Amino acid sequence: MLMQRTGLNVEQRKRLTIGVEMAARPALLLFLDEPTSGLDSQTSWSILSLLEKLARNGQAILCTIHQPSSILFQRFDRLLLLARGGKTVYFGPIGDSSRTLINYFVGNGASPCPPGENPAEWMLDVIGASAGSRSERDWPQVWRDSNELRGVHQELENMKFERSKVQHSSGDSGDRSAYNEYAVGNLLQLYQVQKRVFQQYWRTPSYIYSKLLLCVGGALFIGLSFVNANKTIQGLQNQLFGVFMLMTFFSEICQQIMPHFVTQRSLYEVRERSSKTYSWQAFMLSNILVEIPWSFLCSILIFVCWYYPIGLYRNAELTDTVHERGIMTFLFVLAFLLFASSFAHMSIAAIDTAENASNIVNLVFIMMIIFCG
Repeated sequence: MLMQRTGLNVEQRKRLTIGVEMAARPALLLFLDEPTSGLDSQTSWSILSLLEKLARNGQAILCTIHQPSSILFQRFDRLLLLARGGKTVYFGPIGDSSRTLINYFVGNGASPCPPGENPAEWMLDVIGASAGSRSERDWPQVWRDSNELRGVHQELENMKFERSKVQHSSGDSGDRSAYNEYAVGNLLQLYQVQKRVFQQYWRTPSYIYSKLLLCVGGALFIGLSFVNANKTIQGLQNQLFGVFMLMTFFSEICQQIMPHFVTQRSLYEVRERSSKTYSWQAFMLSNILVEIPWSFLCSILIFVCWYYPIGLYRNAELTDTVHERGIMTFLFVLAFLLFASSFAHMSIAAIDTAENASNIVNLVFIMMIIFCG
């Protein structure tokens, strides 16, 4: 679940998807949509072996599959065959060498399955679902009138009766975790998601390099533009303008964070939120906390490349508070970067695209400039 999707082959992505679903601990059913599509025969066999292992350990699995090979077709226990419009044609066991399925169709008037033919393709030809085939029989109506359907109803009634007795006899099992919305607690969710987000940042060097380049390059540009400002009115105005120019980093920092967040949010909403893998609180908090170490590093680089060249430390020499002034300025720079990153997450959290959120950030930044913060 915590692996990076980029760079995985098709089989690894299928296994990762199954792992994400299992991490949510499905209480009733694990649904897989075409788990063997796009795979070769060996890889498909490996995926079905994994599913069979899960089924033997008590996990109910429902798969949709289109025209499997005869070998893969035998790996499934039961078959639900649907005609156009979602009408049931057959629901029951497949049997050894598909004999149960074949006997049902042959017993209701279908032509025998030729030796060596794939039963999955043969049954589609029988009901007229394959290309170029037609069927004069109303197979959904045949199923509704069949003894097999009555057997399915009887089996469901028996299961319902037996299950009700098990529930009454067991009472309260005391396993409160079975009623939780997520499989693990909040702290473990936060730990795992935080670990993954740190890995994603580290595996995205373009974001890290652009962030460091913005901080170092921008701070050096400002610091060297007003290098060694004199302790005069003009010099103080230059230093004040240097402070103002540093504040313009706000919108650029936000615009760097928001596209990266949108990519992670898309994956969360499509897969992990619907699977109840972890909560949105863990997702948001992890994305906010991961920016703190990088903000701390960037604040050190900005402080060194901007504070000393511009000569702000010399303003405190007369009062002998050079160190205090330096520490206070560093904390101000750190608070500014933390404010920018948290403001970026606040802006993009409720906006669908990074472009719209960027427009909002620019508008708010202009308002802050006009009204002096």
